[in-house]
Amino acid sequence: MTDAGRYECGMIAKAARDTYRHGNLRAEALAAAYRIVADVGHTGLSLRQVAVAAGVAHRSLYNHFEDREALLDAVATEAYLKLAASVAKARTPHDYTAKYVRFALANRAIYALMMSRPHGTMKARPPLQTAVHKVITEAMRIFCQDIASPEERRRAVMKIYIIQYGAISLYAAGILDQPSEKALIAELSAMTSKI
Repeated sequence: MTDAGRYECGMIAKAARDTYRHGNLRAEALAAAYRIVADVGHTGLSLRQVAVAAGVAHRSLYNHFEDREALLDAVATEAYLKLAASVAKARTPHDYTAKYVRFALANRAIYALMMSRPHGTMKARPPLQTAVHKVITEAMRIFCQDIASPEERRRAVMKIYIIQYGAISLYAAGILDQPSEKALIAELSAMTSKI
């Protein structure tokens, strides 16, 4: 565009920056961070990478995320919400287990991020805590129908998650000798059916 074309109110208007964006930068940055974590894992994620992917200056991300950890918490929140939506469709313990395991194995890097978020600090991140509790609520719906005591319900769900997390971690590392994802799901279903 020529200077004449950018002439406004008697002054030459500056050309727009290549990194300027309209729209919801927070959502775009979150989507970019989710893709990066899914591709390469969360340990090396930087705000600069996300800014480049979103087409903005990295400083502008600080208007939406306090720091790298806040961005990772936001990605984990999104992932927990996706997992909760998946397991909400479950009708049986086997179905819940299958949906949970399939999500974890299909999204290994995202699942690793989810499991890296310390539960003790979630009170400081209410959206993350709420998303995690949605998954827990679905587990209680499926596995705790006949358990009246809140303490026993909590223990039952804790057993489910310890067993699932351990099995998924060992299977993903190639340590657990299961011939397939389907066999892993069947084994986990058998282990958790009496909880």
